[in-house]
Amino acid sequence: MDGTLLKLSPSSARDFKSCPQLFKYRAVDRLPEPVSRAQAKGSLVHAVLERIFHEPPEGRTQERAEELLTTLWNEVDEEAEAPPADFDFEDDGKWFDESMRLLRNYFRLEDPRELSASQLEWWVEYELADIHLRGIIDRLEERPDGSWILTDYKTGRVPGTQRELAAFFGLRFYALVCWRAFGVIPAQIRLVYLSDPAVLTLDPNERMLIAFEKQMQALGKAIRRAHDTDDWRPSPSPLCMHCSFQAECPAWATSRMP
Repeated sequence: MDGTLLKLSPSSARDFKSCPQLFKYRAVDRLPEPVSRAQAKGSLVHAVLERIFHEPPEGRTQERAEELLTTLWNEVDEEAEAPPADFDFEDDGKWFDESMRLLRNYFRLEDPRELSASQLEWWVEYELADIHLRGIIDRLEERPDGSWILTDYKTGRVPGTQRELAAFFGLRFYALVCWRAFGVIPAQIRLVYLSDPAVLTLDPNERMLIAFEKQMQALGKAIRRAHDTDDWRPSPSPLCMHCSFQAECPAWATSRMP
């Protein structure tokens, strides 16, 4: 990190905001981390939704999406390192059934035959003064008037009303990158939740993105300060119960002391 641009994605930025120690384990130490069942399921469903938009519009049906899910499921089954470490294909058909349920919920929210995706799994990046913002946008649509819509698929639960703005953290991050890198403020950013199902929308504006940019710059300074002082303070929370780094974390070790 010394003398180099700090590289941040929405996930790494969220890591530091929630727990600096977690950020260190993932972004600085780069400790190996097993794939969770939720992550594997999310990746599988995302892959199907990406592939369905490569079909001609008339072929973007629920039946075709279910065929793609089965094909990808079989591919994962054949790759020893792809599924979670504790996964058992013979005993855990629920994992496939849940993925199918999420996929069917998608078609309750949108008809992909009526949509035109300009970009899928789109890598974007922009360099601020000393921060390199980067990441992958699930889907970009360009309207006939030239305006942009950014869409992100979510396989988790819809957040409560008080947490809706926080849920848009990743898409506000990408809206900022689009504005700075391409000169376009997206007309709308959309979170498509497949579990409940529901769609949340937000219309970004320049004031919002300037405030978010300042937030990223402040976050960058905090990360560099933590690096320079080697002060990566853990931030215990209920999320610790699902953390992969409990054995290494000083806060977890302290909490287990008699």
